[in-house]
Amino acid sequence: MIRVLRVSGVLALLSTALWAQSATRLATTPEALVASPVFFHGKQIVVRRDVEPAGTLMRLANTSKPVFVFWRDSPSAPSNSEVRGEFWDMGRLEPTDPRFSGVHFQPILEAIGGQWPARDHVFMILGASAVQSPLPEDPTLRALALAPERYIGKGVTVTGRFRGANLLADLPQGAGTKGRWDFVLQSADAAIWVSGVRPRGRGFDLDINSRMDAGHWLKVAGTLRRDGALPWIEANSIAEASAPTETVVEVAMPAPPQPVPEVVFSAPTAGEIDADRAGPIRIQFSRDMDGKTFAAHVKLSYTGPAPAGAPAPPAFTIRYNDGTRGLEIRLSAPLDRFRSVKVDLLEGILSAIDNRPLAPYSLTFTTGG
Repeated sequence: MIRVLRVSGVLALLSTALWAQSATRLATTPEALVASPVFFHGKQIVVRRDVEPAGTLMRLANTSKPVFVFWRDSPSAPSNSEVRGEFWDMGRLEPTDPRFSGVHFQPILEAIGGQWPARDHVFMILGASAVQSPLPEDPTLRALALAPERYIGKGVTVTGRFRGANLLADLPQGAGTKGRWDFVLQSADAAIWVSGVRPRGRGFDLDINSRMDAGHWLKVAGTLRRDGALPWIEANSIAEASAPTETVVEVAMPAPPQPVPEVVFSAPTAGEIDADRAGPIRIQFSRDMDGKTFAAHVKLSYTGPAPAGAPAPPAFTIRYNDGTRGLEIRLSAPLDRFRSVKVDLLEGILSAIDNRPLAPYSLTFTTGG
């Protein structure tokens, strides 16, 4: 039986090794890119799809939303090619972002009506290259990830690393799961959800919530299904397996890290006097934030001498608006009159795409009468 070592040092080493095994490039489909743009934004991807002209531009064919392709060294992609490059949601970028000074956005704006697009509507693959790669006769896990339409409803048998309940973020969160014991299987630059069997058998019993169990090789047989953007395997058998010889995946250098998130605006402003006692208090950020990380990390207090009998700060609720990158603090009662108020954003608040931490931040203002 597989034994799990409950030793912190071993856990740290294993976790590091597992992350090192993760491919920088992600094999997927155009449908998945359009359905989960936040997950793929800024990452190296590979898809199998013909490319067609769109005015003076090129774009992936047959997509529900435009995915424009900017070639690095080839003007086109022959049929049955893999298109590789960096995926970006144009609406999540600023037109003046210095990282994209070499990208000419005007033809895209002309193609979509002249206005800078909202998020989740217009996408780009930058630094793209085309690599001819015929699909294997016996489907591999990678073939299922890149071209699931070829195998839907057919029996498949694939081998891959056990990744638990998507513990290493090989796939978009919340997509593809069907049952209690569902887990992700990963190989090379591809991954797929497996449903219908518990990850245990002769000589192994794996925990879908333990990174210590991730990395074990399994062989899964079943039927390929797809009822959303991502394919999944409806499995009927599972067994231990040995690591196969994987196809070497050409990996480009990852994009430089995005800047740390910062507070760019607040209402009331810092140092304001005669601020509205009833609120709400609004704070806006330079980057998309993970709204879940604000819970328990927002503090409201009075500062300075307290008058006799002064009430405690009122209770409040918080709501993060993804569209405006803004946090709204709503008060259950008005703030006390002529008091210095301090709002603290504590350590633990993260950006949405790459989990970069927001530095602890304080806003202080004074209420009116």
